[in-house]
Amino acid sequence: MTLNYQRILVAVNKSAGADRALEKAVATAKRNHARLDILRVIDINSLQYEAGGQTVIDGQDIYDIEQSNEEFLTELREKILRNDGLDPEQVFVHLRFGNPRTVILDDFQPEYHNDLLVIGGTEMSLFKRMLAGSVTSYVPRAAQCDVLITKK
Repeated sequence: MTLNYQRILVAVNKSAGADRALEKAVATAKRNHARLDILRVIDINSLQYEAGGQTVIDGQDIYDIEQSNEEFLTELREKILRNDGLDPEQVFVHLRFGNPRTVILDDFQPEYHNDLLVIGGTEMSLFKRMLAGSVTSYVPRAAQCDVLITKK
């Protein structure tokens, strides 16, 4: 049975797992003539650091991070349009700040009505997954749409 997806969401984070997820999402969008939303979520907690017992976050650093990620997403979109044969009206890139679980599942997917979410399998060790959890382990349980997890 082939499912006909119309709105595909792929979460990218500059990891090998995310690269595999993007490849699978692009192929699925091409096969289904579907819209492809490419989402990069910057985890706010990862931007904070301790300095003298206080949490310090510099506005210029945030701006620089935002600009470099916007550039990354724009280049990624252009590469997909050039190499994979998708139309410009099919491929959209998005940058959000926040907790990746919350942004993907509670904000983005309901707003854009994606019917397929593609994510890369976690590359964390078992110990790290037990301590922090992973988006990949959480998403399938909480998603309101089909989820495809890519593996190595």
